Amino acid sequence: MIVLSLFDGMSCGQIALRELGCKIDKYYASEVDKFAIQNTMLNFPDTVQLGDVRNVDARNLGRIDLLIGGSPCQSFSFAGKRKGMSTSTNEKVLTLDRYLELKRAGFEFEGQSYLFWEYVRILAEVREANPDVFFLLENVEMGKRWECVINEALGVRGVHINSALVSAQTRKRIYWTNIKTAQTDLFAPPRKCYTATERQRHSIERHS
Repeated sequence: MIVLSLFDGMSCGQIALRELGCKIDKYYASEVDKFAIQNTMLNFPDTVQLGDVRNVDARNLGRIDLLIGGSPCQSFSFAGKRKGMSTSTNEKVLTLDRYLELKRAGFEFEGQSYLFWEYVRILAEVREANPDVFFLLENVEMGKRWECVINEALGVRGVHINSALVSAQTRKRIYWTNIKTAQTDLFAPPRKCYTATERQRHSIERHS
């Protein structure tokens, strides 16, 4: 299996795959923290380091079987400013196309959570070589508006899991994936998200 891990950190993805008994033929990692990279290379010296996610061109990597990552969460977190994915001038970035336009134009972005769009860009590039690539994205619990944006971008609904179910840590997280482990709608296509005006209209129609 050939894996591409974005925001790789200390390569916990490789630890998990090893524990699952998965055979890794090649593991590409995108990470910028030098200490995390040192840790990874000590434990997994065959890791191919790609550097900054914004500079990764997945079309140069050939076929990828699994794309994983946990994009920065600070601007989504209830403990932060909750500005989500936006420019420094407070424009909300709601689609990949708009993000790429702003990136090409040299706009600055608020925080680091906008890097989710790099995950989506790279997923699209990976699908050029392998339309059936498996993907997994993790992020923090967030407001419904931004969760809906991510649902729509990835084409699946996020599933909420508290790490307290399997560890001593209370960590409420959301996971998006197209990996099916059972015949359920756990990671089903996203439901349509309505604006406040649309919700009011639908409520009136249902009761008329």
